[in-house]
Formats: sequence, structure tokens, C-alpha cells
Amino acid sequence: MHSITSDKGIVSTTEHEASSAAIEVLNKGGNAIDAALAASGILSVNSQHQCGIGGDLFALIYINKKVYALNASGYSGSKIFQYAKHEQQKPLNVFKDTRLVTIPGAVDGWLAMHKKFGSQPLKIIFNRAIELANDGFTANQSLLNAINETRRVFPDNPLNIINKLGQVVKRPEIAKQLQLITQYGRSAFYQGIFGDELVNLTNNFISHNDLKTKQYDWVTPLSYEFKNFKFWTSPPNSQAFLILEVLKNIHKENNQFQDIEKAQSSVISQMIKLGQSRDSYLKDYFQVLGSDTNYLCVVDQKGVGVSLVQSNAHGFGSHLILKNSGVFLHNRGLGFIRNNYEFCPRNNTRPSHTLCPLIVTKGDQLSTLLGTMGADSQPQIILQTWINNLFLKNVYESLARPRWILSGNNKEDLFPFNTWKHSMSKESLLTISHELNFSTQILNDFKNTKYKTLVVDKNPNLFGHCQMIVKNDNFYEGSHDPRSITGETIGL
Repeated sequence: MHSITSDKGIVSTTEHEASSAAIEVLNKGGNAIDAALAASGILSVNSQHQCGIGGDLFALIYINKKVYALNASGYSGSKIFQYAKHEQQKPLNVFKDTRLVTIPGAVDGWLAMHKKFGSQPLKIIFNRAIELANDGFTANQSLLNAINETRRVFPDNPLNIINKLGQVVKRPEIAKQLQLITQYGRSAFYQGIFGDELVNLTNNFISHNDLKTKQYDWVTPLSYEFKNFKFWTSPPNSQAFLILEVLKNIHKENNQFQDIEKAQSSVISQMIKLGQSRDSYLKDYFQVLGSDTNYLCVVDQKGVGVSLVQSNAHGFGSHLILKNSGVFLHNRGLGFIRNNYEFCPRNNTRPSHTLCPLIVTKGDQLSTLLGTMGADSQPQIILQTWINNLFLKNVYESLARPRWILSGNNKEDLFPFNTWKHSMSKESLLTISHELNFSTQILNDFKNTKYKTLVVDKNPNLFGHCQMIVKNDNFYEGSHDPRSITGETIGL
């Protein structure tokens, strides 16, 4: 495996059909936004364990030397606070608990991107996804693995019919939803069968009136200049600000980034400091009220770039499925659970979010598109991967280099995103988890500290699946994560 280079453009996603659909749209005259939507539509059909139309979406778009940020994470229902208070005697569960269901924003995000920047009709963009859902797709290893891992805890998953690699699966309900969205827009989804089912399931704490409100906003991206590069990402409710805050603190300390190991050690130290107060940053610093993910990136013939990340929260989301529309609902209400385990839902509010797309520019030119899966470890994975490429100047090698993540030490089932949650007692230490063959120099930097290190060699998903595209002079270099068993990067 190696990097792909092209002077015309590159598509990198976690799945072959998605990358192929995106390239097909580009070859028919579409732009990077059209291609990203085509790929996202495919993933919503054949990668339900990572994303879908019942999840959320964030995107950054570089076009005409400007960066635009889209927040398509859905709001909570207008009566969730009252409903949660009424149900507070019932234990909160990660799965099959309607209290953790918020309005999915992905569909509104698609339509917002298309309205503002799309160049091809939706019927062309989503055609392949609709065909795939109607005619059937072959189950890949990633989907089969996810199904096998959840058969016991998710026995009513309709995709449990998949029991072998390459088995053909049809999703006619999702095909129908995509067709309705393509023909009639948001009302066909949010005010259609899906909307009716969602209101009924949530006992009206998400109301029909709530679903009339758009679940997206074009927001001002956060940015910070560092070593002649400018980093752009989404503001809260996303946790992506951690990427920029780490760079700010490294700059304040006048760290010279002498070598790749010292740079990584510096990032680890700053992530530890900032992560402990992540909740207060999200709540106060930006005046914001309020485990499974899929990332893709595209750059087209005109240099337009898209960095897009979408998610169910957990794999297969909440394990709640709307039968008639076929939509798997996410459990993004997990973002209302604070580090002290307190569940603090607010009406009509976006919960704190793990998703972190990134664009890096140099001058006014596109430099890097980068993102990852990895729950709340995303800022760590993204930043260390960019640093790898700063020194190695090779996208594939930068993605392949052994990674670290911070692991919280409170493993209660209720708090699945626990990277930042830990106490500092001697019996309960923050863990710097790492892959095999990780740098001994970095590990030695933390040898005599209050943190412990732990090698993890059996779960590559823990360390994220990245995609990255970098512009070098007049050509692009891109690759997908070697940890991904289904990824595909294609050059124009």
C-alpha cells in the first residue's frame, strides 16, 4: 500500500463503492461537494455500522480561497428536559434509551451543502446509492465484523441476516427515503414517514414542530496559524477546538518541534492538560449551551476541497430502528452526559459532539484535508497524524506510523466516550495507550510521570481510521488508513 498522487484531484473514503461513486460524479462534471455527497449517500447504505441518514454530519469546504463550516448536528427535542426528569428513576442506558435520541442532522446537512455549492442534480448525485440500496450490495469485512460483535446485544438488528462475507443485502426502505429526499427535499424526510415514526417513538418529546426547524447551520470556522500553516475546524458544540488550543499552548511555550518524537510528546502533554477541562470549555469558554464514525475527503479538478465526517455516535447508533422508514437512530444525546456522569439534557440544544473535520491552508492555498473516526480521541489522532506528515512528508507513512491515544480510567458502561474522564488517584491513572512498535523515546518521556502507558495490539479501530489528502506543489497526495480493511483512495 502507498500514497496515491494526482494533479487533477483525489477521493479518499473508508469504502470502495463510496470512492467509486465519488469519482464517477467528478468524471461526469460534478465538483468536490457533489462527489462528497455521493460518497456519503453510499456509506449511508452499506456502512450502517458507522453512519447513516439517522446520524449527524459536520463538513468543512475550501472553495475560492475561503473555508466554510457546516454544522449539521441535530438538536434535542423541545420537551426532552421534562421527559428525562419524569423518567429519571429509570437507569440511563447507552442503547435502546429514547432519552439519548436527538434529531438526526445528516439529511439537512446534505441538502444545505447541495443548495450552497452543489453543481449536479441530486438525482445524479444519489443515483448510485439508491441503486445499491434497491439492487443490493455485498457485505464487506468491516460491516460483517460489526454485526458479529453486536449480535448478542442487538438481536433485532435487521442486518443480522448477514452471516458471511460478500453476502448480498438490499435496503429498500433506505432507497425509498433517498428517493423521497432527492425528489421532494427535507419535508419528505422530516415531515414524512420518518418524522411520524420519530415523534411516536419519543413520546412527542421530539415533536412535529421540532422537525420543521432546520438541523444545520453555516457557522464561522475556528482557525489558528501555526508554523506558516492555518488550521481550520468546526466551533463547539464540536470538540475540535482542542486541536487549536493545543497548538496555541505549544506556541506559547516556544516549542521548536526539534523532531517528531519531541513534537508528539508535547502534543500528548497539552492534550492531557486541556482534556481534563473539555466540558467546561464547551460550556463556558465558547458560551455554548448545551463509537462509530465515518470520514471522507475529496479534492476536485479546480482545487475545491471537502472534509466531511458523519456518525451514529455508537456503532449502529442507539439500536433503535424506525421500521417503516428503515432509519437507524443515533444516540448522540450521550453528549449531554458530563464527566461527572450527570445527564444534563436541554431542550432544543445540540449536545457536545466528538466530530472533528480539519482543513489546513498555507497562504490562501489548500494544504491538507484530514479527519478520522475514533470517538472523542479524534483531536489526538488528527493532530499527531498531521505532525507525522510535517516531518515524514509522506501521507501513507504518516497514516501508518504507530499511534497513541489517551484512555480514561473510568470504564463504566454509561460513559462510553471516556478519553477525558479520569481521576488522579494512585489507584486510577490516566493511560497513554499505544500501538505495537510505538516510539520508545516518547514512552520514556512519560516513564516517571503519574501517567501509565499500555500497549494495545488487538483493536486497531481504537486508534481511528484516517483519510488524508495533502497538496504538494502542483499535485495532490492522498491515502486512507492502513488500519481500515475496506478503505479506498482513487486519483483522477
